Amino acid sequence: MGGYSGKSVGHPFYLPVWVDEGNYQIEFRNIAENAPANFTEQQDANTNLTHHVAADTVAVEVIGRLYDFHITDISDYNWENVFRKRMGSPEPTGVSYWTGGNGIDGDPRGNLAPYVLPIRPGSHPVQGFRNAAVKTGYHFKFDLKTKGNMFGKQDGIRITPTFSFVSKDGTTRQEVDLYYHRGQERLIRIGSAQDLEKRFVVLNSRLRNVPGTELGDTARYQYTYELSEEERNQGTLAEHMVRFVDQTSHLKTWVGRYDWMILPSQIRTLIGPKTDIPSSVNVDRANAAIQHWYGEYSLPADVYAVSKGTDLESLARQNRLDEKATVFLRGGYIVVNFNIETLRSGNTNAPHLQYIHAPLMNQWQMEGFDNSPVDGQGRSWPMQDGDVVLYHADQSSRNDFQSQVPH
Repeated sequence: MGGYSGKSVGHPFYLPVWVDEGNYQIEFRNIAENAPANFTEQQDANTNLTHHVAADTVAVEVIGRLYDFHITDISDYNWENVFRKRMGSPEPTGVSYWTGGNGIDGDPRGNLAPYVLPIRPGSHPVQGFRNAAVKTGYHFKFDLKTKGNMFGKQDGIRITPTFSFVSKDGTTRQEVDLYYHRGQERLIRIGSAQDLEKRFVVLNSRLRNVPGTELGDTARYQYTYELSEEERNQGTLAEHMVRFVDQTSHLKTWVGRYDWMILPSQIRTLIGPKTDIPSSVNVDRANAAIQHWYGEYSLPADVYAVSKGTDLESLARQNRLDEKATVFLRGGYIVVNFNIETLRSGNTNAPHLQYIHAPLMNQWQMEGFDNSPVDGQGRSWPMQDGDVVLYHADQSSRNDFQSQVPH
């Protein structure tokens, strides 16, 4: 059974995961060993010996959790033998690359190097691919979890990607702007008004392997609590579940653009506890208390990195700009960094939970992220909380699909 747990003055406490987020008063009492059956209490301390119990009340805020980010698939052919049992097969090996080696509360998860983020040279477990990063244009799939009241139709996960350039030897790092081509449009800056490329996610895609029980539980909750009476009258629960699993979950969901993503409820499943639930608790509410979110991301195939703030327009006016111009950073890696936060009830102005920038904790560090990983050649890489994938700055998916014509 999932829940919140911790210690207070040496005493463990446990809060069931289905308790709603909000402000509460917790009552404590300490009972003397020789207390009679009809004992009386005194607030704060039993300084009056006629009382056998000291009692206190503490105001607390119950908040949710945002955790378990990991990468589960990379479409780059160089990584297929990591995530798939056979080339061309959808059957997964079960390999994931996690934030670090720890679980939600800092206890060892069991995954060891190289299966930690970010994915970089040295992350590939096969000897001949040790220098492999990811080629631009290929996407990576990921998922993460939340606990608490993140089961509403207007709740979502906001992810803001930012980009850095790390040199080939891993010694230097700088923030960058990224540009790409689209048809006849040249050098569109990611995040600019011209950057209109839409990005989509399919929940039940062939290579995501979402468990059928997750899909079924989510469909049942939708039918029971989210559909109107009129909608429910159009079909039975069983029909809705079949339609959700076979059709709805295969639809494309728009999640954003290259510079922002919001994972909405359409690509969320519900995975809360199903056993050991008290009779006073609604089983559907318990199952909704832990949420599983699915997403994917990629950089454009033709992408160009420049130092952040570089004025490319002035260089273009001086006719000093082509794809081989020295202003473009090459020979290294583009780092994709994710700032992840939750949105409640569609409120984009006041994010609720933070993966990194929370007031009292950094979940990225709680899960054991290594800010200075060392590769097989002894090089230390300058990583930052939120770094997920290193892309080759000068290797693209386009090279894998260009026609090979004999000369």
